[in-house]
Amino acid sequence: MTFPTSTTTASPAAAGPPAVRAPRTQHRADLQGLRGVAVLLVVAFHVWTQKVSGGVDVFFVLSAFLLTGSFARRIQAGTPLGLPAYWARTFARLIGPVAVLLLAVLAAVLALFPPSRWGELLTQAWGSLFYVVNWVLGAQAVDYYAGNSAATTPLQHMWSLSVQGQVFLLWPLLLAGAAAAARATGIRFHRLAWAMFTVVFAVSLGWSVTATAAGPEAAYFSTLTRLWEFALGSLTALALTPGARPTDTAPPGARPNNADPANAGAAGARAAVTRSSGAARAAGWAAGVAVPAGVVLGWAGLTAILATPFLIGPDTRFPGAIALAPTLGAAAVLVGGALAPAAPTGAGRVLTTRPLQWFGDRAYGIYLWHWPLLITYLLLTARDTVPVPVGLAILAASILLTRATALLLTGWRALPGIRAGHGVRLIATGLLVALPLTGAHQYTLLRDPTAGIERTAENYPGAAVLRGDAEEVPDVPIIPTDAERDQEWGDTGEPCPPEDTPERIRDLGQCRIIEPDPGTTAAGSHPARTLVVIGDSHAQQLLTPIHRAADAQGWRVVSYLRMACRYTATPTADTDTADTDGTGTDTGTNDTGTDANGTDDTGGTTECEEFNAAARDAALDADPDAVLTIGTLSLPGPPHEQLVAGYEDGVTPFLDAGIPVIAFRDNPRFDHDMFECVETYGPDHDRCNTPRSEALLPHNPLDALAARHPDLHTIDLTDRLCTENTCPGVVGNIMVYRDLDHVTSSYGETLAPDVEHRLLDALDRT
Repeated sequence: MTFPTSTTTASPAAAGPPAVRAPRTQHRADLQGLRGVAVLLVVAFHVWTQKVSGGVDVFFVLSAFLLTGSFARRIQAGTPLGLPAYWARTFARLIGPVAVLLLAVLAAVLALFPPSRWGELLTQAWGSLFYVVNWVLGAQAVDYYAGNSAATTPLQHMWSLSVQGQVFLLWPLLLAGAAAAARATGIRFHRLAWAMFTVVFAVSLGWSVTATAAGPEAAYFSTLTRLWEFALGSLTALALTPGARPTDTAPPGARPNNADPANAGAAGARAAVTRSSGAARAAGWAAGVAVPAGVVLGWAGLTAILATPFLIGPDTRFPGAIALAPTLGAAAVLVGGALAPAAPTGAGRVLTTRPLQWFGDRAYGIYLWHWPLLITYLLLTARDTVPVPVGLAILAASILLTRATALLLTGWRALPGIRAGHGVRLIATGLLVALPLTGAHQYTLLRDPTAGIERTAENYPGAAVLRGDAEEVPDVPIIPTDAERDQEWGDTGEPCPPEDTPERIRDLGQCRIIEPDPGTTAAGSHPARTLVVIGDSHAQQLLTPIHRAADAQGWRVVSYLRMACRYTATPTADTDTADTDGTGTDTGTNDTGTDANGTDDTGGTTECEEFNAAARDAALDADPDAVLTIGTLSLPGPPHEQLVAGYEDGVTPFLDAGIPVIAFRDNPRFDHDMFECVETYGPDHDRCNTPRSEALLPHNPLDALAARHPDLHTIDLTDRLCTENTCPGVVGNIMVYRDLDHVTSSYGETLAPDVEHRLLDALDRT
């Protein structure tokens, strides 16, 4: 989003001798129209598609173009830059609409959003206030345990304003540094600035391509992967701003050499006439070329901008090299408009039309408001798409809120004291947001909806309800609370002693151990059995009931865990396949599914393959009584479930060594966060009670595999996760899931009797 700035370009007079006052500029209405195009692209593709529009990238180029042009003209004119005053004036103007938005979003968050999101959203609000939310979102996007909730935050769009705010701090320093270097060395300011921004462009673009290929989630929000877009805008501005002579970079107030009357004379006058006539002929020739070139550039640039959303497919990683399309397009429009400002056939004729000018004038506010309105609508309606009339209503509401924001800020700026200066207004506006945010943060820390309620098995029976051992208890707050959500990953025991942990396991994952209590009758002095668990986060979540069974039976349990790495054979051309028809036979579909953070669940990465090989070797060396794994992979969409790719080959080494394998069936995986669903809509809402037929296959895909291998036994807990018809988000007053697909440790506690009984049955058959 381009911050509100003047849309000007240097007038021909700027090429004359420098003066203390900055050169006059003329208004470029096409730039305001370009803003209108960009904001309409952003809104349209946000509301009705899930594609990147490229509109934000146009804003990046345009904001740097305006900033650099303004500073370059000041430097050439010898006008003091006054950076502190510039920053105070700029951010005091920009923070006003942001403050109104943040206060409105804060109210909406506390009133409408699930409490489990409050902490995350408040953190993003703080980041938005201080123009660093892009880094906050980047960290959340790659944090496995946090999940990827950045795409559903009403403040996600603030990342681009944060990037621009950071550039608005950095760019004046770079330009001031180039001006100081020009004064010290006598090298033209333009040459130094060109070199500087060329380096920024090349280095940042190279990093953008590399980082986007390696991790597009974090790269998308990074300032470092976007600096080249601003550098391109700066290079465009420098290309259209007359080059500075060495004298142009003299300290403010210094008299240019040609201002000395002693330099004037007849010879100087004759030379001036000669230069003037030559310049006139050159200008006439250049005008004949410039206007057609400007027309072509303008239309080519506008076409590239409008084509960008259609060039980006579902698998395209952005920004990367593909971001050159909208940014070079924007640069072409800027150059084309300067070369042919009044061409009747130029793109400027479209960009200066009244509708685009009107939207350009309101682009900042429309950008600010459209995204929170969109996300709130999707939240309240539990929809994934937006009908066209609703989308148009969101745009209309954004326009109305833009107008209302302007009226509020007019009154705010008129208050005594606030109008005293930009710095005062900046600080006061920041405090106006910071105080409510602080209060809301304290409220989230102190809030406990379960205060005064005993956490007993009677109040929280969980899976006992599905066993038929207990009844639902009404009017009891659901647990775990949002504050406890992060502690619901499974009771894995203690870290393995370093001397007992294979080096590759330590480097690539984790080793955990559950030891029997030597004082228990069942355990005696030696474990009754030793079990090895291998797997990912879904194996980790099962360790809570396995732990309780081990405590009761005196077992030792050793776990080799790596997140987003389902146990299977090392993928090869023959084994990297998946069962999608539920027959227990590999079909060669190569559909491996994804874990909660969108990463490969079945070993598609080299490190996952290495970990699985290391875990397999460690388990074979341990010669346990049984190896426990997850044998199926649930999916958020059809066919909903499949055998883990290469699973049969993965467990064959254990079976060949005479080690029984106990394969658990995976729990359902949903296309939405079930924890947040319950918090937002309540446990009885249809969205929080997925039909069983849309969660898993009607039969266990592992059954056919177990029929071929006598020492492979299956455990299916579906009857303790789902009723005959639905897979609910809450059972017995306990949240079943902490996100899209991970069972809470609290619910796992209530599964302990089932897991213990079924493990004993499987072990007795070995």
